[in-house]
Amino acid sequence: MEITIPEKVLFETNVYTVENDLKARRGKVRITEDRVLFESVEELKIAPISAIRTIRIKRDEKLGFLIAGTIFGFASLILFSFLPHIDSFLSAVLFFILPTVMLTTSTLLIYWWKLTRSFLLSLLMEYGREVEIRSKNFDDLLEIANAIELVRIGAVRKLTQRKNGESKTLSYL
Repeated sequence: MEITIPEKVLFETNVYTVENDLKARRGKVRITEDRVLFESVEELKIAPISAIRTIRIKRDEKLGFLIAGTIFGFASLILFSFLPHIDSFLSAVLFFILPTVMLTTSTLLIYWWKLTRSFLLSLLMEYGREVEIRSKNFDDLLEIANAIELVRIGAVRKLTQRKNGESKTLSYL
């Protein structure tokens, strides 16, 4: 999906995220003189810069995956400690097969935690809506936040019209 942007794009970067529904999503963030555009394959969000009230960058650790993986890992190690006392089919299921499944699940949860932890840029709008951009790279989100702030404080001037109809750029990033 490509959208035509009437004003000059001042900043553009790609962001990448793995969501909880196991989909890897790539998107592009563009900042123009008046708007922030979040463009991905599935959706397009356009937010006016004048409506942004708060910008926040935080680390999204996804600690639930790590805690669950650690608990499953310790529980499986405790059950494996009873391995020498196997004398029936039921004890084999309880002390060998169940801990093996739990250890596999623990490994997958810890791997998923390592894969999905990232940084989150939160833009709180004046009408109460929050737009979030997720990226593994903190510097990308910092560049986006800095570009939004430069546009908000007026460091980037808008295009001015010359008398003969040509547009002239006074100052850009």
